[in-house]
Amino acid sequence: MSTRVAVVGIGQTAYRAAADHLYHEHDYEAARLALADAGLDRGDVDTVITSGWDAVDGRTISDMHTVMSAGGYLKDASHVGEDGIMALAYAYLRLAAGLFDVALVSGHGHAESSFETVSSIVFDPLFVRPLGESHLVSLALQASAYVQGYGISDEQVARVVVKNRRNGAANPSAHLRSAVTAEEVLASAPVCYPLRALHCPPQSVGGVALILGSEEAARRITSKPVWISGIGWAIDSYDLGSKDMTRLGSLAAAAERAYRMSGITDPLEQLDVAEVHDITAFHELMAYEALSLAPEGGAARLLEEGTTDRAGKLPVNSSGGVLCTNLYGAAGLVRAAEAALQLRGEAGPRQVAAPRRALAHGMSAPSGAAARSDCVVVLEGG
Repeated sequence: MSTRVAVVGIGQTAYRAAADHLYHEHDYEAARLALADAGLDRGDVDTVITSGWDAVDGRTISDMHTVMSAGGYLKDASHVGEDGIMALAYAYLRLAAGLFDVALVSGHGHAESSFETVSSIVFDPLFVRPLGESHLVSLALQASAYVQGYGISDEQVARVVVKNRRNGAANPSAHLRSAVTAEEVLASAPVCYPLRALHCPPQSVGGVALILGSEEAARRITSKPVWISGIGWAIDSYDLGSKDMTRLGSLAAAAERAYRMSGITDPLEQLDVAEVHDITAFHELMAYEALSLAPEGGAARLLEEGTTDRAGKLPVNSSGGVLCTNLYGAAGLVRAAEAALQLRGEAGPRQVAAPRRALAHGMSAPSGAAARSDCVVVLEGG
């Protein structure tokens, strides 16, 4: 691969609980906003990459509509049946290989039905699915293993929710924009042990799009390019019983690859801001450890010391994270958008102080039971 790649345009719709939009209209709105942000029109884009799952959208070959809505008519286009951050990785490879100069990546959240209703289809139909396995159950099993393995307390986990909901209250695009107390978290309704209602994210709708440019195109398009300096992804075992449930192995592998590519040897010291896929409050703690920000079992100390607060040494989820806005098909792509906004100094009330290097993390939701697939992107300001 011969060229650097940068984020040159960012588009996010307002995120909310429900809407009268068709699923592909979210991609249209986000793509339009990203093009306007970059000062481009549809004709300037060489390739369009969309993302999402047919089962969640309630449509077979759903990208027949999303690609067109995102501006891919009569253009080279492709679809990634994963979280949008995986589509970002694919677009990066296309540009870095010199095949295209400008790419648009889009993703959306859609509420055709309850996500939990359709998530069971990814599990083995003969031995696992009849037991009632689902996305939520698998995450609860992993959270339980983590709690039992390291003696994590309810109060420590509640700190994650309090931090992210406080941050989300300052994000005008967030779905949930109200702070909560630790007492409210601990008193919220049980969902699936050890998960309580406030440990879990909402089901959000909306769209997000990023425009990527090769080095030559990026310098022509914007004075604030956000360079992709490292990227990595990994897939863990499909079977929940075939891996260590106390750690996020695929995230650790993805992070190691991204760090090596970007020259990071001490992420807690070398990163300035991070957006992680907190699919539950427990999983944000586990992500700290997989990202080598804390030793195994030691993530809670970062919260207790204020390290990951917005004003801390390494702010995590200054946007409010997935606990405030959960586009199941694009939660990771939102993380990349928020990290890029931070590096451009355009995050508004959620802006942290002068970041130079950021990390964005996304995981597969429907096909990634208990975080089976992860992608990490390291971004640097221009």
